[in-house]
Amino acid sequence: MEDLNETEVTEFIFVAFGKSTQHPVLLSVIFLFLYLIIICGNILMILTITYDSRLHTPMYFFVFALACRDICYLTSIVPQTLCNLLGSTSSILYNNCATQMFFFSMIGEVQLSIVTIMAYDRYAAISQPLHYSTVMNLETCLKFLGVAFLIACFLSFLLVYFIFRLPFCQIPMIDHFYCDMGQVMLLTCHKHKSYFTTEATVFLLGIGIFNIPLILLVTSYIYIINAVLKIRTTEGRRKAFSTCSSHLAVVVVEYGCLGFMYFRPAEAYYLDKNKVFVMTFTYITPILNPVVYTVRNKAVLEGFKKLSTKIF
Repeated sequence: MEDLNETEVTEFIFVAFGKSTQHPVLLSVIFLFLYLIIICGNILMILTITYDSRLHTPMYFFVFALACRDICYLTSIVPQTLCNLLGSTSSILYNNCATQMFFFSMIGEVQLSIVTIMAYDRYAAISQPLHYSTVMNLETCLKFLGVAFLIACFLSFLLVYFIFRLPFCQIPMIDHFYCDMGQVMLLTCHKHKSYFTTEATVFLLGIGIFNIPLILLVTSYIYIINAVLKIRTTEGRRKAFSTCSSHLAVVVVEYGCLGFMYFRPAEAYYLDKNKVFVMTFTYITPILNPVVYTVRNKAVLEGFKKLSTKIF
C-alpha cells in the first residue's frame, strides 16, 4: 500500500482570521457584545416564560427549549473564537476539537428536532383544539424533547467517531473559526482504506439529519394547510395561519442557512465568504427566536411587562 505520510496530530490551528484580521481587539469586542446581547435576550425569554403562568403551554415550552439551545449553541463556539482572536496562537487541542464538534453537531440536531416537533404541535392545536391539552401535555413534551436529545447525541457521536478515527495526512490547519466537519475531513488521509467508507457514512448521516426532519416538517404543514382550509370562516382561517407564522419564519431561515452552508461542493469550504456567512449565521439564528416570538405577540409582551415590573 502507498505510504500515506500520516501526521501525528495533537492540536489544530485555526487560520480563518489570520493575516486578514488587522484589528483583532475590535473584532473581539464586536463579537463579545453580540454574544452578551443574544445571551441576555434568550435569558430574558426563559425568565418571561418561567414567570408568566399563561405561557406555560406546549408551544412556549419548546420556545423555552430553543432559547436554552441558542445559549448552548453560541457558548460552544464564541469563547473559543474570542480566544483565537486575542491569543498569541489560534489553536485547539485534538480532544477539545472533537468535543466541540460533538456539541456543535448535537445542539444543531436538537434544534431541527424541536422545530419539527413544534410543527406537529401547531397541527394538533389547529386540527384537534378540544383534545389539544390531552394530546400535547407536559409529559408528552418532555418525552419528545428527551427522545430528540438522545437521538442527537447518538448521531453526533457517530459523526465524530467516524471522522476522528481516520489518520491525518495534512498540516493540521483549519481554515475556519471552529472545528467544522468539512474542514477536518479535508485534513484526513484521502488514500486511507477507510476514507471512502467514512465519507459515505458521514454524508448519509448528514443527509438523514437534514432531510428526515424536513420531510416531517413538510408533512405536518400539508396537514396543517388541509386542516385550516376546512375552517369555514375567513377570520378563523386567518387566526389559524397566524399561529404558525412565527414558527414558519424560523423554519425558513434555519433550513435556508443550513442548506447554503453544507450542501455545496467541498471547495466552498475554502472561500472567505463562506466563513463570513457562517459567522453571520452563528449570531443571527440565536437572536431570531426571541425576536420572532416577541414581536406582535401580546402574550409574551405582557409577560415581559410583568417580569419587568417584578424586577424593577
